[in-house]
Amino acid sequence: MIDKRKFGNKLKTPSVVQIKHQILLRWLKDQKAAEAAEPQAAA
Repeated sequence: MIDKRKFGNKLKTPSVVQIKHQILLRWLKDQKAAEAAEPQAAA
């Protein structure tokens, strides 16, 4: 559908800001999990 190319109410895809926010939250979650696992691996 060509309607998705238009800016306005017909744009159904989530905004780029929301996508970046979700990726950032997942990355931070992975970073915290990796930091929590490092001391156990070193010991």
